[in-house]
Amino acid sequence: MPKRFAFLLLIYAFSRNVTAQAIGDSTFHKGTANIIGTYYMASLGQQSPLYNGFEYLEYAFAFREGHPFFESKEFTEGEIYFDGMIFHKVPMCYDLARDQLIIRDFHRISKIVLPANKIQQFTLSGHTFVRIQHDSLNQVKTGFYDQLYNGKIGLFAKREKKVIEKTDYPRIDIVVYSINTYYIMKEGVYYNLKNKRDLLNILNDKKKEIQQYFKKSKIKFEDNPEKAMIAAVEYCNRLIN
Repeated sequence: MPKRFAFLLLIYAFSRNVTAQAIGDSTFHKGTANIIGTYYMASLGQQSPLYNGFEYLEYAFAFREGHPFFESKEFTEGEIYFDGMIFHKVPMCYDLARDQLIIRDFHRISKIVLPANKIQQFTLSGHTFVRIQHDSLNQVKTGFYDQLYNGKIGLFAKREKKVIEKTDYPRIDIVVYSINTYYIMKEGVYYNLKNKRDLLNILNDKKKEIQQYFKKSKIKFEDNPEKAMIAAVEYCNRLIN
């Protein structure tokens, strides 16, 4: 038993180190970290550090329209970087109204909210969410952000849902609506953008090139703002690389 415990500690320490490199360097091959993280979780079973959170509180009312979760209210397998380790094929769902990542306990009976400050990032339904901390330079609040483009210039979306009461006397319905707020990360600072003017002002050193690129590619910001933002940021990264 002592040997097994020491071996698991060695695996855990090595996995944390390898995973940290994997997160910080996009060119790093994560195969070794993946194998170790998976083995570590399987070895500990119910004692895995992933099952360390508090019970998820269900909503006390039914929703007339929509739901508060990202993409689906059903549990979907994804990947989590948690406390410096990688965990694969974890059934999870993301409550956008509360900004909480939820998994099932080891016995798949209860729902657990993972402590947000231990989550570096997670991937769900093809989207990678990273945790960003607020500071005096940035316009972002602390939370999880959908990483739309990762480069020297980055693009992120804060996905949120608001739960409101809709009165249709004498009936009161609970409905959900979505809010997306976008940020460009440039030279380590996050800037909020709401429209095409903001986009061009933030990327002002490439303003003319972006305008020409939009015209040539027949990209109209008004038709699909998010798609246009991604195209502009991707194009700027190609220009500076």
